[in-house]
Amino acid sequence: MSNTIKTVFDLVKQFPDERSCHQYLASQRWDTGEIICPHEDCGHNVCYVFADGLRYKCKKCERLFTAKTNTFMESSKLPTIKWLMAMYLVMHKKGISSVQLGKDLGITQKTAWFVLQRIRWALSNDNESEKLSGTVEIDETFYGGKNKNRHYDKKQKYMMEDGSRTWKDKMPVFGAYERERGRIRANVVDSKTFADIGLAVVRNIEISSTLMTDDWGGYNRLQSLYECKSIDHSKGQYVSGDVTTNRIENFWSHFKRGMHGTYIRVTPKHLNRYVQEFVFRFNHRTFNVQQQIDGIIKSMVCRLTYKELIA
Repeated sequence: MSNTIKTVFDLVKQFPDERSCHQYLASQRWDTGEIICPHEDCGHNVCYVFADGLRYKCKKCERLFTAKTNTFMESSKLPTIKWLMAMYLVMHKKGISSVQLGKDLGITQKTAWFVLQRIRWALSNDNESEKLSGTVEIDETFYGGKNKNRHYDKKQKYMMEDGSRTWKDKMPVFGAYERERGRIRANVVDSKTFADIGLAVVRNIEISSTLMTDDWGGYNRLQSLYECKSIDHSKGQYVSGDVTTNRIENFWSHFKRGMHGTYIRVTPKHLNRYVQEFVFRFNHRTFNVQQQIDGIIKSMVCRLTYKELIA
């Protein structure tokens, strides 16, 4: 793909037909030049290429496959260019709704929603195995309706019990920002108890790193594993020397504006995939169009059927 691609028009010009799209997918999937049979029980590296440039046949198992086999695009009847357009559009600063994507691609809203969910499934696979390290800002946020918008008899109380803090009808999301490399990790957690937050910290951040936190007392229990520095928001304090959580809170502001402005309402079941979309977009914010789409394609080996999605 050309580095000069900046618009959808450039994308269409670069990929005028199905063959060019498939060859691009193949070049990203098998970037060493060695085509590997994607069938799980095979993995042979000698294959025949059909004259149409779309299909391959494994010499060992003799089954046909394409660059889409075992990816989120497998069995899709949509032209591949529409998938590439969807990847381009989902990288917009605050994402794109299924209603708008359906209008842009000339497909139904239901199909557009399924396309976006499969792309988000791939984006969640982009999480690097390498943990965050160095100086890391950590914080949590809640996702759900605003209390001020509810009827009086439907307002919820803010609960603080046993060292935890939570809204009864909101989903907590944990996030961490690594200062040195400007990377974000974020995940939905089951509850706002320390056990879940502590587990999220250990899974995502190297032991002995320096943590920048707010004034929640639950973080004090991490002092045996990390060097902890906190800022007291309850006293109106947001920066003290190099101690601040402003960067991770900046990510939350982008996340919430996108969620409330673009997606409006997301159920707890699907929320984590939306979180991973915003994480991917943030971590690739300095990349050009080619690098952003390449990043999605490199994570495309995953399947999500509609039956699994709505189960």
